[in-house]
Amino acid sequence: MSIERGRTFRLMCVVGLGMFLSQGLLYPAIPLYLTDELGTSKATAGLVASSLSIAAIAGRPLAGWFIDARGRKPLIVAGPVIIAASALGLLATSTVGAALALRFMQGFGTPMFYGGANATVADIAPVERRARFLAGFSLFFYLGFAAGPALAEYLIARQGFEAVWVAVAVSAGVGAVLAALVLPETRDAQAAAARPPGGRIPLWQRFFHPAAIGPGAVYFSIAISFTSVTTFLALYAREIGMASSERLFLTLSATVVATRLATGGLADRFGRLAVAVPAALSVAAGLGVLAAAPNPTGAFVGVVLFGAGYAGAFPTLLAMVVDRAPEAERGQAMSSFTLFFDLGSPLGGLVVGRLIDVGGFGLGYAVAGTVSACGGIAMLAHAARRRVGAVQPRAAR
Repeated sequence: MSIERGRTFRLMCVVGLGMFLSQGLLYPAIPLYLTDELGTSKATAGLVASSLSIAAIAGRPLAGWFIDARGRKPLIVAGPVIIAASALGLLATSTVGAALALRFMQGFGTPMFYGGANATVADIAPVERRARFLAGFSLFFYLGFAAGPALAEYLIARQGFEAVWVAVAVSAGVGAVLAALVLPETRDAQAAAARPPGGRIPLWQRFFHPAAIGPGAVYFSIAISFTSVTTFLALYAREIGMASSERLFLTLSATVVATRLATGGLADRFGRLAVAVPAALSVAAGLGVLAAAPNPTGAFVGVVLFGAGYAGAFPTLLAMVVDRAPEAERGQAMSSFTLFFDLGSPLGGLVVGRLIDVGGFGLGYAVAGTVSACGGIAMLAHAARRRVGAVQPRAAR
């Protein structure tokens, strides 16, 4: 890896950490604020918490087009700016409707940053180490994810929710400033020139790029589980007698980091499906344990299984998308892939939240885990029929 590539990758990781820390702060703070301060139901808290994904459904296709046609850096800067502004808005709101509107605002900022950041990492990654690079960058999501919830719980207990909103604004704002001042643009102008005249592609493909459909369908099933865990883990911890969710979030994040450090190159060596299928099944197993063993021991076992599965699934499926997509459509394909998360996330928040209201966490997590298991089984069946999954990144260049 050249010095310039290495410098850009490290800088992208630092910028990402600022953005991801802001996201981690919001994971427990939003549902706790809605239920404890505003008196909403778990289903309503789940809807508001996951509504950023509803907004991102509209934002991702536009972000993907912009990334390919105009560049990565502008959205890498704009995304954190929007998150910081929305967090400051939370300082002045005390209604569910206002909180929902600001969460929607965050839903437009997230795909801007994430699409541009992932495209940048894919641009600078050597072809034969693509999955490792994407996995390495995603580690910083979990460093922020580990520190954010723990810091949020600390701030809520000692200084209140206002301190959390300020911390979100500062974390995202620092990332935006650093990206604006130092981060280079990595878009390949020659590849961009190969796009169709005017950059036009079919409207349906802006939402569902062909390279993203198969991996995205599996990611959709995992997204339901991911949101049901991250949205309700703070409430689940209190339900089973724990004082807070801090140790569970830390365990989940530590599991993801350790798993990716240990297995980050497996998808490059053995093929994407060799990692993706077991990962999806491990996600399902984690939800099954959370459903069947509602006690602190079961909670820790469940989040470890879930975290290990998610650690392998996301970068592997994303690398599969990049392998399949033409370079001139890389941003569109990657944004389309994450769109599947946005489609699954509201189900993890609203539907699973409703199931929890009706039948408890056992019912909600059992259903979410079953959906993830179906995703893994479907991918395995698809591989058996078509014998796909070997790593062929050079063919996509």
